[in-house]
Amino acid sequence: MTLAETISQNMKVAMKAKDNATLSTLRLLLSAIKNKQIDVGHVLSDSEIQDVVKTQVKQLKDAVDSFTQGGREDMAQASAAEIQVLEQFLPAQMSDEELTQILKRVVESSGAQSKADIGKVMGSAMQAVAGRADGSRVKTIVQSLLPVLILVVFGAMSANHETVAAIPLLDTLSNGTQYTELLLRLFRVLVLWLGIPAITMILTGGFEYTTASYRDEVHHHSLSKLTFGVFATLIIAALFAFCTIILQQIQ
Repeated sequence: MTLAETISQNMKVAMKAKDNATLSTLRLLLSAIKNKQIDVGHVLSDSEIQDVVKTQVKQLKDAVDSFTQGGREDMAQASAAEIQVLEQFLPAQMSDEELTQILKRVVESSGAQSKADIGKVMGSAMQAVAGRADGSRVKTIVQSLLPVLILVVFGAMSANHETVAAIPLLDTLSNGTQYTELLLRLFRVLVLWLGIPAITMILTGGFEYTTASYRDEVHHHSLSKLTFGVFATLIIAALFAFCTIILQQIQ
């Protein structure tokens, strides 16, 4: 039985049971499926139908958040009930433990070195979970894994060379040039992180400067903060450019 047939069958069951809430949810889903079929010009496969279901679920989760923030608990509960009806047509979701183990292998094989490389991981990660975890959940776990892998790199380097070689990311440490390149890339990421407080200092200093009077202590303090933020940003930009130039020369 195809997924479309299963949905139709469930709708008939809900109709006989006079389960109006489930019936309404399934009717909306079938309507969305038909609209998608018109757009693509062919009967949807099970995987394409699941994509439609995922879209519906995401919209309902956003609605739950909005209703909860607005104090509409009755509407939030109704949307949550619709989500439960729809999720039965999706693959069973992975546990956190299972998902973490799979994503660890994906991150290690991708060669990602920091959170700045998350883009190269997400595509492979979503393929690996095969719809059994939503994108936001996958991204959160991947972000938590990347810094950990960096610590593993330096801990393993000093402990055991054979252990280091077993990690794909550390294969680049086999010669001096590649080792230097790795360190430069890590340093460049660190420089970017340092740019965040520098820019924040410019913004807060500028705001305080515009709201302070010209003769009070706050004015002088905000001016100093603004000046320091600008100089720090220029230094960080210069360091980032220097690292980029060196990397281009050794590649």
